[in-house]
Amino acid sequence: MGRLLVPLRRRTALVALLASGLLQACGEDQRAPDWAWLEPSTWEGQALAETELARWVPRGLEHLPVPARVILYRGGCELCGRHFDALREVPQEGALTLVRVPEPGDEDLASDARSRAPEHEHVELLPLAKGYGVETPTVLLVDATGRITAVRNGS
Repeated sequence: MGRLLVPLRRRTALVALLASGLLQACGEDQRAPDWAWLEPSTWEGQALAETELARWVPRGLEHLPVPARVILYRGGCELCGRHFDALREVPQEGALTLVRVPEPGDEDLASDARSRAPEHEHVELLPLAKGYGVETPTVLLVDATGRITAVRNGS
């Protein structure tokens, strides 16, 4: 009986890793890297769900509504907060999806820039020990087919 439990425990651990998205992002025999570099400027013309961004979102990006404005942000980013304030004042067409870019230690933030955004969908990238190299806010305009038609960085 004990011999049957060992493989079951391994399978359970494997299922847990799959659920966290690490196997999708890193491959079965690798552990998550300490950090990742993202280059949104290279994604224009690609399907959102096929960009390198998708590998770091545990549930993937296929389920997000389109057309959409997808914004990568950090919880403690004041520029992101000001961008969300502006979106509240001047609503945009299409869905809004916020993608949180986690940073080490930001889970203890007293306030998150997200609280300043208008109604939106929300996903988070997998947390990495040293975080992600990507400018925030980064805005991806996604058309009705799911393709990125424009990428804007900064305010």
